[in-house]
Amino acid sequence: MNRPIRCLLRQGLAATLLWLGHAAGAQAADTGDNSWQPTPYTLGQGLYFPGQGLRIGGYADFNFYNVQGTNTKYNVRELSLFITKDLGTRWQLFAEIEASNPVNTSSHGDDDDSELDIERLYADYHANQAITFRLGKFLTPVGEWNLVHADPLTWTVSRPLSTSAAFARHATGAMMFGTLPMQGNDLDYWVFADDSKNLNIGHDEDNAFTNYGTNQALHNNFRQAFGGRVLYHLLGDSLNIGASAVNYELESPRQKYLLSGIDFSWTSRYLSLTGEGIYRSSTSKNPDERGGFVQAEVPLWQRLYLIERYERYRSSRPAQTTTVHATAINYKPIQGVVLKLEYRDGLHNQALAPTGWLASIAVLF
Repeated sequence: MNRPIRCLLRQGLAATLLWLGHAAGAQAADTGDNSWQPTPYTLGQGLYFPGQGLRIGGYADFNFYNVQGTNTKYNVRELSLFITKDLGTRWQLFAEIEASNPVNTSSHGDDDDSELDIERLYADYHANQAITFRLGKFLTPVGEWNLVHADPLTWTVSRPLSTSAAFARHATGAMMFGTLPMQGNDLDYWVFADDSKNLNIGHDEDNAFTNYGTNQALHNNFRQAFGGRVLYHLLGDSLNIGASAVNYELESPRQKYLLSGIDFSWTSRYLSLTGEGIYRSSTSKNPDERGGFVQAEVPLWQRLYLIERYERYRSSRPAQTTTVHATAINYKPIQGVVLKLEYRDGLHNQALAPTGWLASIAVLF
């Protein structure tokens, strides 16, 4: 990314967030006492103050896992706070503040690896249905999983390797996205430019391997990136097909990469299928990375689901091919609460996704 664009993004981010902060303060000062009257609270929907245009929510994720090569662990893996502030009809501020591993206990005592970070922080300008501009720190638009990453919204406890191993999960810069009509169907699009080298917000490390019990500590933070994603809706939205492409440079190792990906989801009454695949090449002599997964979700009874997933992934660090098979139960007893139980196994999976049991209780509040 050239210097003029980098300076424009940095100055625009600072000026926009500062201006919107002053506007939010002015709006709060001009409203009456009734502006802080909330609507009736519903679990999973957040606490909404319509007079302020303010919504406060979040989620908590309580985990247990017992996998090969590690001690049995119980922890609060994530505790996230969402704050959304509407400013008029077009501007919106959003922040997600996350405490990772605030409570972490193993069978051999307490582990102290908790951290607090700004997971997301951005301002949106809704020009119309087809165009929204976003400025700040946001989730990288690659595939479906990374855009819907919060534990209460995912089917399994573990995360497929192909949704985190090859790229940074966060970007800081500018994005344009929206929905366009196309031949009687809808096409969603995202186009973004990242300049984390100069616009970094927070100090989080985007771990390449996020599975429980992994012994690999490789980080994928962007330095600069440019790319996007499209998602085409078919058959009354029962079939969605997506494609992603990103050209980027990572912080460590300091190398440039080109990533392409595809994803799909198909939903019927008795079965749903989802899948993602990626291919990453680099300018160095490191081996290319490639892989993907296919996952089936089967409704068993009311809000009880059986999940089966198979994944194959060729990593460059470590240089190996890993296969993972996961079987899981997902149960939603009430709105906003998700219970999960999962067993995974595989081949050459000890380093990246060790065999064992995982469970979680996730609450969206």
